[in-house]
Amino acid sequence: MSDFKIIGNPNPVVGVLEIFTVSDFFEKAQNSPFSEENSFSYNPVFWEVYVLELGKWRKTKENDKRGNKVSYTFLEKSLTRNGIRILARKGDKVARLDIKPLSAQPKIDHIELLDKNGSRIKGRLSYGQTVKARVFCLNMERRRVSVTMWEDDVKGAGHNKANEKNFIETLSGIVKFGKADIDFLLKPSFAKIAERGGHEKDKIHEFYVTAEYKDGKIASNNINVNALETPVAPYKGKTTPHQAVKNKTTDQKPKNDSQKPNVPTATKAVKGKINAVHITDINGNQIKGKFREKQIKVLINSTGLAGKEVCLKLYDDDLVSNDLLFTDNFTIKSDFHIVTVQLDTIPRSLGGSNWAEGNEQELFTEIEVLQTHDFIKSAVVDVDATVFKQDPVETINNVLKVDVAEDEKDEKENNCGEKYCIKKGDKSELIREINIRLAGFGGNVPTNEFTDRTEKMIKQFQRDYMKVPETGKVCGNVLVAIDDFSEKFDISNKFWEQIKCSCGTKNKKAISKLRGIEELNSCGGFGDHTGKGTYGKHDKTEAYHRYEYPGIHRSLLFGIKALQFYFSKQDTYKIDHVTSGYRCRFKNYSSTNHQGKAIDIQFSKGKWEIRGEQKKNLEPLRDIRDSIYIKYLGAQKEWPGDNVYSIEPIDLLYDKKGNLRYDHTFSWIHMDVREFDSIYLEDKYFSKSSSVLNGKSIIQTAKESGFDKTCTCLKGFAVNSTNKETRDLNKRVDPKTLKTSKKGIEFIKGWEGTTIVNGKHVPYNDSEYYCTIGYGHLIEKERCEKIVIPQKFKNGITESEAEVLFAQRLLEFEKSVQRDIKVKLFQYEFDALVSLVFNSGPEFLNIGGKNKKETKIKININNEDYSGGADEFSDVTNGGTSGLIKRRKAEINMFKNNVYDSKH
Repeated sequence: MSDFKIIGNPNPVVGVLEIFTVSDFFEKAQNSPFSEENSFSYNPVFWEVYVLELGKWRKTKENDKRGNKVSYTFLEKSLTRNGIRILARKGDKVARLDIKPLSAQPKIDHIELLDKNGSRIKGRLSYGQTVKARVFCLNMERRRVSVTMWEDDVKGAGHNKANEKNFIETLSGIVKFGKADIDFLLKPSFAKIAERGGHEKDKIHEFYVTAEYKDGKIASNNINVNALETPVAPYKGKTTPHQAVKNKTTDQKPKNDSQKPNVPTATKAVKGKINAVHITDINGNQIKGKFREKQIKVLINSTGLAGKEVCLKLYDDDLVSNDLLFTDNFTIKSDFHIVTVQLDTIPRSLGGSNWAEGNEQELFTEIEVLQTHDFIKSAVVDVDATVFKQDPVETINNVLKVDVAEDEKDEKENNCGEKYCIKKGDKSELIREINIRLAGFGGNVPTNEFTDRTEKMIKQFQRDYMKVPETGKVCGNVLVAIDDFSEKFDISNKFWEQIKCSCGTKNKKAISKLRGIEELNSCGGFGDHTGKGTYGKHDKTEAYHRYEYPGIHRSLLFGIKALQFYFSKQDTYKIDHVTSGYRCRFKNYSSTNHQGKAIDIQFSKGKWEIRGEQKKNLEPLRDIRDSIYIKYLGAQKEWPGDNVYSIEPIDLLYDKKGNLRYDHTFSWIHMDVREFDSIYLEDKYFSKSSSVLNGKSIIQTAKESGFDKTCTCLKGFAVNSTNKETRDLNKRVDPKTLKTSKKGIEFIKGWEGTTIVNGKHVPYNDSEYYCTIGYGHLIEKERCEKIVIPQKFKNGITESEAEVLFAQRLLEFEKSVQRDIKVKLFQYEFDALVSLVFNSGPEFLNIGGKNKKETKIKININNEDYSGGADEFSDVTNGGTSGLIKRRKAEINMFKNNVYDSKH
């Protein structure tokens, strides 16, 4: 097993540069020293960054890097992401690291004075021009910052109190994506303040700005402004600033208002405001229940905003994340403005699907006044997802369609009509595993029977996680979703470390309260298997069982996964850490619940950490218990019933001597499985690591248990029709006659990615400091700054040109497929294999199998077991990496069904 992994900080602080490397970047291929002629013996590391959007991982092309060591700085926007993942690829090895950026302390980092276009100021300015103060902030998104302009009369940088007599004006702006822009118009009246504070004969006035947030005033750079004696443009809002005119002195007054100087509109304060915004039906009526029409109206009630530009944004409030569906800028025409939105023009991939977003969408709108950045939100309304524009599906070529019945048969095979679904009354070991992995969705024991509780649990999982109609039955879509849930909400390494026993006498002799004898402490983090069948009291109940179970109960741990999921759907509370997980007998507690059957967790509410012996902790803890643990996990208060999760009572109590009682929780929540029957507390239900906890994927377990047809039944999914006729009419050919098709190239590019700036590929230095362009095309083995860029690359290249260069890289991978596959292939089968080896390495089919031998992919296909060979793609996931699982599924779909889909 490869130990290839990413080394770096998984919790970077926003704004701080972090270095990432891999565990074996000095590794070279054995007996194959690096050389130009044998370059495959050394593979550079390729880095990619993915973000989770709409339930899918999207590759960010701008973050692609190459090299053994790279750096990334995560910005404030990263805090709003549902998920961030770094992937490192080296040959056929793939490593991943999930990133959870941490907020920096609210801070103004620095300020720059720029011209009105946001560019650096060169030379002097004149009165009548606009200066942009750009305030760079950390962890201050959507906050208002105030900026004050001063005239500088003191030597040295920064703000000096002596300048405070030269106050100019204070303006404010809203922080967006880590910065706020505030425009200052250099009014001629500022000159009088400058002359008052300085010397009347000064030809240059110096100005700077300051911003203040907790840490005192932070000053910008200075700008130089020509004094009024210097020829300047007339004071008009839209005058060209460099137009020189003579100053004129006159006592004449304007004859009428039209002769008065124009006051720039930027200086007029916007006094209006948005009072309310509502979503209604097309007739203006309030929406009640689920809305099923194709149009909605957005009613905007405002005061004093006529003629002002606003931005309307329509969101799907998915609780986990708010997805932007629609945006439009327009001018308010009156105090009561109406906008009509056609929902059937919004793609369903944004507006929801049976799998990712659900049949019911929760919509709200946000209106922002662009000049002031003030905004207001509407209430949420429920809209049927079917009213959105349906995503296009690949249609069948009617000319080639010869057997409608056969097509319908193919479609039915993907939707068995629940014929192969697992349902109430069935028994199998697969059902036992389902009961364990979904234990947190209503609570259940690890039985092999599909009981009423199992059915109820499946329905809750379909409703809350999958967002599909509740059937209470298990088909392929449920199995796929279980694997998806288990991976996304897995127990982190940090969590595992907190769960382990923290006794301080490991590997030493000590005396425990539970046994009262001196013995060697061989805890190892999860006890040492002693005490089976011994009890602390005469009644032999599980509450007093002294047995140190071999790990934590799997049903309890999968309950923690569900807990993490449900906490992700709200933003009131946050899981902080495990207070107590496993406690061996050497922790010297008289209670035995924590010997594998209980976990204590502490929480935060906003910035308040719920800690210590305080009465005010009890209300939020009881709220968490009732609204999440009991409502969703099916837990019970204390221990009245059997075979359910139990929660220790919450209260702050003291004994008669005034000592704090710990049989009630006052800053944490305790959940255990001690009321499970003994048959559900066997050693096989306990685990010490993620690998034991997760085991095989549920899909793989199902296939090995003979549920192949169940796995392929994807009821609730939009299944693309398979063009069987095209497959029949286009016979397989010798792979040596094939090249990667255009669709195959686009498919691979969709997964591999590239760096594009302003629509063009431009020269850049790769991680080896070699001048490169496009999809890794080498220009010269030297820095770009040290060479003369060839004319054809100097101004960048188009996407088409980059595709040509990219296609040249395919040759090695095409040749590897042609070399290793000895039987005939369809074009799409060839493309799928090229994509596989492009990602896994040109030698993969020969050395990617067990003991570095041939893969089953190669063996099966060469034995003309095409379908079996394609199925083996699913094992090439580097231990279950999410991105690779999705890519392999797409490649299998291509190989089997001629479907090219690189969306992810």
